[in-house]
Amino acid sequence: MKITSVETIALRDESDGTVTSWNPSFSESPGSSNAELASSGGYDITLVRVHTDEGISGIGQCEAPSLVIDAIIRSSQGLEVLLVGEDPTQVQRLWQKMYNSTGVFGRRGVVIGAIGAVETALWDITGKAAGKPVHELIWRSFTSTASDTEPLKRVTPYATVYPPGVDLEQLEERMNIAISRGVNAVKIEEWPGQFGNVDVETDVSVIEKARSILGPKRDLMIDVQNRWRDVGQALRTIEEIEQFKPFFIEAPLPADNIEGYHRLAEATNIRIAVGDWGFSTRHEFADLLRRGRLDVVQPSSVRAGGMHEILNIAEDAYRFGALCIPHSWCHVVGVAAELHLAAITPNMPYFEFPIAFPASPLVENLLLPNFEIAPDGTIEVPNRPGLGFELNEDVIFDFRVDPY
Repeated sequence: MKITSVETIALRDESDGTVTSWNPSFSESPGSSNAELASSGGYDITLVRVHTDEGISGIGQCEAPSLVIDAIIRSSQGLEVLLVGEDPTQVQRLWQKMYNSTGVFGRRGVVIGAIGAVETALWDITGKAAGKPVHELIWRSFTSTASDTEPLKRVTPYATVYPPGVDLEQLEERMNIAISRGVNAVKIEEWPGQFGNVDVETDVSVIEKARSILGPKRDLMIDVQNRWRDVGQALRTIEEIEQFKPFFIEAPLPADNIEGYHRLAEATNIRIAVGDWGFSTRHEFADLLRRGRLDVVQPSSVRAGGMHEILNIAEDAYRFGALCIPHSWCHVVGVAAELHLAAITPNMPYFEFPIAFPASPLVENLLLPNFEIAPDGTIEVPNRPGLGFELNEDVIFDFRVDPY
């Protein structure tokens, strides 16, 4: 079997008039009110599909502008040139070939994201060709996963409520929607004028409300999105919200403030999590673990270089006694990959599951079959070949655009 082409698929849902893609808070423009920001939304989705001469294809996803990813893949020095004619089942060798060949024009950021999308697609092809789910192919590949324990049959998501809403009433409405889906853990995120951007008192009131909605038995996660600008502000806020027992606080400081993260981790018993923004491969995460002494690392399944690289990161975290909880807001092919990773990684108690506001077919209906959360808050790990999901071609037809 040989690779014949690599396809970039750009999807856009702007049904309510505003595309907010990679971070909706960055859609802020002069003169926009907080209410307008918190109620607007839309989605940019970048998929990668690898084709073979035997008719087997695989899918991956990258969180980056589709025009950029298309250039990385299809340019004269791009990834497609490296891959055509290769055996897609030699996943790790091809990953290294792509990684080595991109050193000249940068192997971080969107480049490593594109490599990761291709790598996920290669695992999907390999599983389909072998008639096995991906987690069976990569099980026991790493020290932390090599045990007498069989892969989990069910894994546990946490739901991200983003944006949290324009006020506490809308926060309650949206969190209850997440709870109604069956999840046992919910994360709320920073939003301009509502949380993470105002003052300590405002942040505390939001977290207090979130805990009262969830009750004492569900886990509460908090994402500040790097908005607390110094350790002092972070510590003052954390001291006030410790009573609400968050499972972790994500990205409380700017991503590059690794010494600040070390100070926070030393000063509080709440888990400090970071890694989605500004970090990609095992090399950056190794620095975070050594210097930042973090409790939770969060490689993105659509930015961090693929499934193999996330397992490398989880392995390093395991040696430091840290958790690895991957990130994939509203990128459902990434969620599909996380199901397989969580099944075989003992320090991965949760993975991110999107509940989008506003709802979009690009989140709810892009994959077949749909994700189903059981009454106990878990999702079944697919036992179907490959990732175990296919693209919904009707959704592709309705929302496909040229890369932009």
